[in-house]
Amino acid sequence: MRKIRSLLPALLVLGMVPVVVPSSSFAVGTPPVSPPPGQMPVGPYDPADPRTWTVAWPKDGPQQIADGIGYRTYSQGFASGAPFGEAAGDHWSLSVRYQPEGTEVLKTRKADADAQVAKLVQDVPALAGLVRAVPVSAPTAAGGWSGDVAAAAEPVAWAVRVGSFGSKAEAAAFQDEGKLGYVLKDGQPVVVDGKPVRYTARVLYDALDGRPTTGPWSVRVVTVDPAKYDVQSTFGGTMANPNSVRDMVRASGAVVGINASEGVPGKYQPGVPAPDTYTGDVQGVLVRNNRIDSEANNGRSALVLNGRNPANQAGPVVPARIGEVSTTVKVTATDPVTGQPDPRRVFGVNRPAGYAIGCGFESAKPEEAAPRRNFPCTNPDDLTVIRPEWGTQVPAVSPDLGAEPFELLLSSGWVVQGVHQPGVPVPAGKLVLQGIGAGRDWLMKYQATGTVLKPSADILDTPTGKSVTSGELGVVAGGCGPSLLRDGQPYLNVRANGLVAANGRPNSASAERHPRTLVGVTADGKIQMVTVDGRDPSASVGMTFLETAHLMRWLGAEQALSMGCGGDTGLVVNGVLQNNPMDDWGTPDRSSPYERRLPNALVAVKR
Repeated sequence: MRKIRSLLPALLVLGMVPVVVPSSSFAVGTPPVSPPPGQMPVGPYDPADPRTWTVAWPKDGPQQIADGIGYRTYSQGFASGAPFGEAAGDHWSLSVRYQPEGTEVLKTRKADADAQVAKLVQDVPALAGLVRAVPVSAPTAAGGWSGDVAAAAEPVAWAVRVGSFGSKAEAAAFQDEGKLGYVLKDGQPVVVDGKPVRYTARVLYDALDGRPTTGPWSVRVVTVDPAKYDVQSTFGGTMANPNSVRDMVRASGAVVGINASEGVPGKYQPGVPAPDTYTGDVQGVLVRNNRIDSEANNGRSALVLNGRNPANQAGPVVPARIGEVSTTVKVTATDPVTGQPDPRRVFGVNRPAGYAIGCGFESAKPEEAAPRRNFPCTNPDDLTVIRPEWGTQVPAVSPDLGAEPFELLLSSGWVVQGVHQPGVPVPAGKLVLQGIGAGRDWLMKYQATGTVLKPSADILDTPTGKSVTSGELGVVAGGCGPSLLRDGQPYLNVRANGLVAANGRPNSASAERHPRTLVGVTADGKIQMVTVDGRDPSASVGMTFLETAHLMRWLGAEQALSMGCGGDTGLVVNGVLQNNPMDDWGTPDRSSPYERRLPNALVAVKR
């Protein structure tokens, strides 16, 4: 099969020549010349400078890789060299952190970041004039967005950075030569485990912070006609064993596929395979053929496939739309003493009891009831169901919780087969209920063999509370981020997707540039699968959420959703990986391109 790749445009080669660009070219929201309709709405535009022009391939429209599937790529911008022109984001620096925590110095208030700068200079006087507090830019009202958190002009966070380097190698060498120095207390090095603690840093390109940049950008767009192809989610052989997008596309018989949901960090699930530090447990909702494979972080945005329109539930099934959803799963037994129904909420599907990563579950505590992306909320009274699609090995409850689990083995008809011993494989076709705290107590009450349990479940449109269930319903959680478009206009619901800081404002992830995987729905119902490469100043620096919203509108979407934002980003066409997944800035931690093993993928299968 011929490998489909966009031709490397000459503008990227030309972009290696140092240039000086007027500073007005990089004023946020005020480009010097309004770009034409055929110009991708990102970065500076100069009608006299071909390096700023959008290059589309093929030129005359999408390549028809199959009847009902079109494919097109876009390139724009250039990698500015020393002296970096006037673009604030076009150089390398060191983002400071210190051991043993290993966390970067990122503050929500400038005063706190300035204090960190002062401490670093006090400890390492040679860094005076090299270390600074750098703003992580926020999308502003003038930038054209709306959402569930009011936009503000001030930065969402402040980072402590050292130096301004012409290459990643130069920045790394500065650190490797020990120039960052030691962390001091009362004039003496802080010692941990018998060793003095050094300041360390992560090398990155300053375009990460959302500040003005010349780019470049590399965008790939697949458009699918849902009348001819069924867009659906898929995972590997079992959910417990994540696989690459390429392998999932091949196994499903699909023509194209992209990465979908995020996984859960392996440290929360002992004994579950985590080849890329993330397990096959889907973070957020996953519904396939009207079956819940993973519970929602209630209220987060998702791609709803073949579902009911909550505004017109008597109407036809809608092939695709973007919405916020919640899941409700219950199991009911009959109390042997009173003879009355005894329902119990099942909080999790295909995950171990205890940790509810991403939060957003039924709780009296606001901090648990609201989604918080990647946050490890705990539920001391958890009850979960492990279904056959997970695999035969039931995930263990983390010992960090100090909770003793209890498990029941059930038939496919939800009849109790007996107590299930942790660690024992589950027989084919059976499922397991696992509980801790009050969930454990409820299970123990109904552990007698032959006890009949009655499950019930529904998938609800969160804003209206109405069911979106249909016979072929599929729902896929937005990977890392918010919805991007509503009715063709930018709409970033960062709060609903847990992308806010402790102060209630958008967090740093909402303003940074990263690789992106996006899904759009056009006015005529076509489904767009879009990837934006990132973290590579020679090819593509990535986009902010706001930039992707404007991109999707430019591509003709009426609704859009951010599916992925990092090294997960991958597009496979006819079995060939099209883009360049990047784990870190400049060069991946592993060989490039590196394909992560992921919980699931979104694929298009011939009807």
